Amino acid sequence: MKTTKDILSSFRKTYVSISVSEDTKKQIINTFASEEKKFFHKLRLIFWERFAAGTISFFAICLLLTIVVPPVRSFAAELPIIGKFVKILTGSSYHDNTNNHNVNIKTPYIDSKNKAIASLNKKYLANSKKKYQAIEKDFRINKNKRISVTSNYKKLVDDRRFLVLERQSTKTMADSETTLLYDTVDKQAGTVVTLPLLFKSKHYITAISNQIEKQIKEQVKSSDSKYYWTKKDLAEGIGSKGAILNAEHSFYINKNHQLVIVFQQFEIAPGYMGTPKFTIPTSSIKNLLVNPNYLNK
Repeated sequence: MKTTKDILSSFRKTYVSISVSEDTKKQIINTFASEEKKFFHKLRLIFWERFAAGTISFFAICLLLTIVVPPVRSFAAELPIIGKFVKILTGSSYHDNTNNHNVNIKTPYIDSKNKAIASLNKKYLANSKKKYQAIEKDFRINKNKRISVTSNYKKLVDDRRFLVLERQSTKTMADSETTLLYDTVDKQAGTVVTLPLLFKSKHYITAISNQIEKQIKEQVKSSDSKYYWTKKDLAEGIGSKGAILNAEHSFYINKNHQLVIVFQQFEIAPGYMGTPKFTIPTSSIKNLLVNPNYLNK
């Protein structure tokens, strides 16, 4: 299996070995000049202007190479660019395929010089290792049962302000269970967003919980197919814990810059309800935010 270092080394060798014609050189220069002009026209902040020229030249050349040179185009498909200054690569992968057991765990790797953002890589790797160890234990206990575990990731939001990475894991053994985890990065501030960082006090827990309960009631009232655990269900041992919110709860900021709270499968509803998500109106939490305008689009 190729490591990130091997892939980048291959890219450099491929790049250096390519003979570029004079016409191609002129095309690269012209493309760079055009893109650089557009780039500086759009970015008005001095901060961006100081380091954008070098970055945009790299992207302009790479973009042209992916168009005119097949080997580079093939390699570039393995390196999807997230935003203008952050890339995501495939980190460690775990595979185990036997007659009854099928495992495919892909770990994201964020290529960023920002320490706060790059620190997510340690978490991703630790989570993948922990997951794989738990799966190995399941395999030993359930040798003759069919077990399938897949874990992947995707970019959910990527605009000038936020980057959101979704990590999905599905385990199938008789029944199927899906887990969704999210990380929201403030690209301008260079920080990983958490619920406590967004709000002035813990009062946000009550405000968001009230919104979730309100939306649950509206959903149940409007559709017979919607069902969430009731107090009676919980008292009888049906369901797990209900709509309990805490500082570590799974959430993300969507493309409209709204807060979205995510519950895992079976957490507050039967399995057929999937992973319930609740979009919180910004007006209901605006006064509780550290910066009332933080979620403005």
